Amino acid sequence: MLHRLVAVTAAVLLASTVVFAHLAVRKSLPEKGATVTASPTSVQVWFTQEPEMEKSGLTLTGPNGVVALGPVTAGPERSLVATVTGRLAAGAYTLAWKTAGDDGHVLTGKIPFSVAPTAQ
Repeated sequence: MLHRLVAVTAAVLLASTVVFAHLAVRKSLPEKGATVTASPTSVQVWFTQEPEMEKSGLTLTGPNGVVALGPVTAGPERSLVATVTGRLAAGAYTLAWKTAGDDGHVLTGKIPFSVAPTAQ
């Protein structure tokens, strides 16, 4: 009886962990830590859950400060996407994201990447 109770309790706890897991980044474009050889025309972040648009945002900062982005929209495959409105100069950049997933908790993160001096 005790073994059955322990097994049922463990199953319930495991299931609740899966159901209430926070969303996470699956991939990004540009990729985390990448050095791109061409100025990106957009930035995109894919998540493990559908991002809540009302709680979502993307910002891009670089060697000259904040970079202008177009509106953040829902992209394919559970992603956020925004166009880069100008050409990025060579240097280090940080793509910051904010969103919430199934559990409603707002999460944030940063994705660093670089633009090579030869980028067109």
